Amino acid sequence: MDKVREAIFAMIRSEVMNAKVLDLFAGSGSLGLEALSEGAERCDFVENSYKVVKILQKNISKLIFNEFAHIHNCSAFSYLNNCTKTYDIIFFDPPYKREFACKIIKAIYMNNILSDDGIIVAETGKSEDISKFEKFIIKEKIYGDTKVTILKKGAA
Repeated sequence: MDKVREAIFAMIRSEVMNAKVLDLFAGSGSLGLEALSEGAERCDFVENSYKVVKILQKNISKLIFNEFAHIHNCSAFSYLNNCTKTYDIIFFDPPYKREFACKIIKAIYMNNILSDDGIIVAETGKSEDISKFEKFIIKEKIYGDTKVTILKKGAA
C-alpha cells in the first residue's frame, strides 16, 4: 500500500499544490491525507462505513488537518450523484472485483464534478477493464495486483 501511494504521488506531485481533492472510498484516508500534507487546499473524504469514519476522524485530528478536511459518511455513488462541488483531483480505491471503476468514472463525468484540468486517480484490481475511457487515460501502471490509472478530463 505504501509503495503504491508513493508511486501515485510521484506521478501527480505537480498537480497537488492548492488542489481541491475528493477521496472516494476513503478508508483510513491515506490518499487524501497525503494530498493535504503535499499542499492540497482541502479534501472531502467519502466513506460509507461508520466504524471506518471514526478511524478517519482520528487520523485527520492526529495530523491537525481538521480545518482542511470534511468527511461525508455515505456511499460514493450517493455523494457523486448529489455533489455540487468541483475537484482538481479525485482519488478512488473501491473494493476490488466489484467492477465499480467504470460506474464511478461515468458518474464523475456525468455530474461534471472534475475541474477542467482535473485528474482522476483510480486504484483498481489489475484485471479491471476501464478501456472505454481510453481517450482520457494519460498514465497506467501495475503494482502487483493493483492497477493505478490516471485520467485527465481534457486529455481527449
